[in-house]
Amino acid sequence: MVHALEKAHWLLKGNGRLIDIHPLGEPPPIEVRLGQEIHHVGWLREEDDYIEYVQASEAIEAVIANGLFAREQEGTFAYTTYADTLADLQCYLEMEWHDAFIEDVVAGRIEDLMSSIEPDQELILRDVIHIARLRPLPLTNTQL
Repeated sequence: MVHALEKAHWLLKGNGRLIDIHPLGEPPPIEVRLGQEIHHVGWLREEDDYIEYVQASEAIEAVIANGLFAREQEGTFAYTTYADTLADLQCYLEMEWHDAFIEDVVAGRIEDLMSSIEPDQELILRDVIHIARLRPLPLTNTQL
């Protein structure tokens, strides 16, 4: 990842900026909304325990420490996914988030809650995303 960021440094022109967007790497909570009530049922898991997001953060920190980029601004935002049923959420995960899975015990909680007679219900998955704007710094003689 550091190599790709080094290449990006060379490709940026003039007032170009690098935008870094990636999940924080913490398991997103899964909630069931029944009417106005929100029930936390568990977390989404990944087969590799979100290691790629930790590696992305480490790569960004490395190129900042090496003097290639300066952080201009950063923050977080929630990326929220809504699903009408557990099957819909699992289908979405299969298509878009290949190494993510819902543990059986969490799926059981979801099914129990969504068997309610409450007609207004949905599943909510909230992932926290890190975003930063990075400015490329001029290279020193030792970096050339």
